Amino acid sequence: MPPVSPPRPAPGPRKLGPVPWCQDGCRGLTVRAGTDVPSFDDLMIRVALVRGALACRQIDGLERALNRELWPLGYVAHLERDLTDRSVVLVDIAAGR
Repeated sequence: MPPVSPPRPAPGPRKLGPVPWCQDGCRGLTVRAGTDVPSFDDLMIRVALVRGALACRQIDGLERALNRELWPLGYVAHLERDLTDRSVVLVDIAAGR
């Protein structure tokens, strides 16, 4: 009888490393990549997020700044404030093309 392998966890969003952004009352960006984002693009996405975050000082323009960096890579970001900790911004990354 062949060995039984443990069940794989269901694919879902995965966490990428946090991106520091200490502007407009925030202390950082918590980043999640969707299931349509391959893990081999994680470093490219992180670099784009850091560039976008450096270019922006207010939360109102952050989504646009991040998407300006992500769009050439084929991704888009959606931002929302963390309801439990308003100093954290949640960033969801998805394939945009």
